Amino acid sequence: MRQFTLVLIHTDNDEVKDLVSKHLRDLGFSILPDVFISWQPRQKIEERLVIAKEELIDMIERGGFKGELAYAIIELNDEQFRAIRPLIARRLEDEDQRMISWGEALLRRIRSSHREKSKREYSSFNRRYKWLITMHELFDVKHELLKRVLELARELRIEYERNFK
Repeated sequence: MRQFTLVLIHTDNDEVKDLVSKHLRDLGFSILPDVFISWQPRQKIEERLVIAKEELIDMIERGGFKGELAYAIIELNDEQFRAIRPLIARRLEDEDQRMISWGEALLRRIRSSHREKSKREYSSFNRRYKWLITMHELFDVKHELLKRVLELARELRIEYERNFK
């Protein structure tokens, strides 16, 4: 089984939380506020957190900013991963639902006469869609909402190609 790592983050303000999220964004995703799951090695996560902490120290030293950051990195064994897997599945369901809402609205715009922003928005949707599919594969989560996302993405691609290519 793949090794997963849980990162627990404690901070006293949103700016620090955003700083940490920026550094960890491509290594995993947040399953709860201040709880991040990753498939990357612990060392890579630690390196990113050290960089975030150094940036925070620089901000504090420049003055006018106060912030606190503490974190714990926990490499999960199979039993621990199985225990938090329902949280991951729930988070992915929420993402699927957001993608469905976004995709349905985008599909309506592509089919309507209001297509100006649709081309760029389709690119954003497609990037997010690819990310979401990757997350489902990494965490081996399959459910009905994912099927709807897949169908909608296919429908969007067909409409996009019909209208813009």
